[in-house]
Amino acid sequence: MNRHQRQNLNKILESLPKPTRDELYDRARAQRSEAQKRRRLKQRETIEGDRISRSKSKPDPLIDWVLRLVEKEHTGAHAPEQVIEHTEAERSTGTVVGLTRRRATVLDDESNGQIECRLSAELAGRQQSGIAVGDRVDTAQIDLPAEEINHEVIHVHPRKTKLSRPDAHDPNAERVVAANIDTVVVVVSVVSPPLHPRLIDRYLVALHAGGIDPIIAVNKADLLDPDALSEELKRLDPYRAAGIDIAVCAADPGNDTGPNITELRELLRGKTCAFVGHSGVGKSSLANALDPQLGIDTGRLRGQDQRGRHTTTSSTMHFIDPDIRVIDTPGIRFFGLADITAEDLRWFFPEFSEYIHRCKFSNCSHEHEPGCAVKAAADAGQLRPERYDTYLRLLDELRTGGKAKDVSERIRPLDNFES
Repeated sequence: MNRHQRQNLNKILESLPKPTRDELYDRARAQRSEAQKRRRLKQRETIEGDRISRSKSKPDPLIDWVLRLVEKEHTGAHAPEQVIEHTEAERSTGTVVGLTRRRATVLDDESNGQIECRLSAELAGRQQSGIAVGDRVDTAQIDLPAEEINHEVIHVHPRKTKLSRPDAHDPNAERVVAANIDTVVVVVSVVSPPLHPRLIDRYLVALHAGGIDPIIAVNKADLLDPDALSEELKRLDPYRAAGIDIAVCAADPGNDTGPNITELRELLRGKTCAFVGHSGVGKSSLANALDPQLGIDTGRLRGQDQRGRHTTTSSTMHFIDPDIRVIDTPGIRFFGLADITAEDLRWFFPEFSEYIHRCKFSNCSHEHEPGCAVKAAADAGQLRPERYDTYLRLLDELRTGGKAKDVSERIRPLDNFES
């Protein structure tokens, strides 16, 4: 954490009642002690009889462990509501529709107009977790010079749902992509880049964990002939069998037929949704096809590796028709699993539910145990082998604490692609 974050967390810590502070210090001391024991045990491990060389130990001050607990339990949606010194007449409620560094654009409920607000230093320091597009917030006027923004976000309401992932630079830090959404559209393409179900699986696990219903939108369908398209779409049969809606789209067909997004439009009516997916699959193009007046920047794939350029750099909510709200998010090259343990993973593969309670052991990991009904179903072809293989890969990732694999490393130019 940076200096400003430490200062703000220290202020929060000092404002807590003494019994709460004492309890935080006790828990932090116990957690640090356990971590030190694990490090000592690891240092005793040997390779062919030789002790692994010890690296110089780094400072491990207790206050760092305390502040981590404060950040997790006494900030954002977990924090008790602060008493704000504003009258009800001075406060207003709205939805965050745009977010940049230290600034939020809020759609005010009463006026139905957009208000530019600044974020407090404490909230700005937690911007990737404490506030996101889609959050419901309270704002208030503040006394600043006329040329400055004169509103501030003073409170973030608890979220109904969220889409989040670990931060790219800190796997222990959560990054909230969007909040309070009804559904997430997982956008994939059949070519340029080719269809990659493994990334879909990652999204589906994260969405089940966040309580969000998924839709899969298959873009660039016009770039394959009907027979080839039919073969590619068969790869999505496991998701259809799981009851997930799939819309086949052509956001920018490059001819006079116009975009083909009828299925998607019908699935989105009356909903707030987020478009997520790998760079280059056409998330922004789909939003533009739904409403050409949006004019969201789009870009072409890089020629050498068919990866998408990041044309969307921040999340923004767009209003389409009277009843469709779309949050356009930056493309991402990997998608980790925030707040999911190895023990919880099995519950986020809905097709496993039929077999889980038939396992011999109640705590079966569905990996190697005798009498495992899930593994038996996979071996018998009753579960799709691709989905079971993805489960095992994610299970290993969660156990080892490894960084999410960069899915784009497996994407190749169309000429070299092997289905």
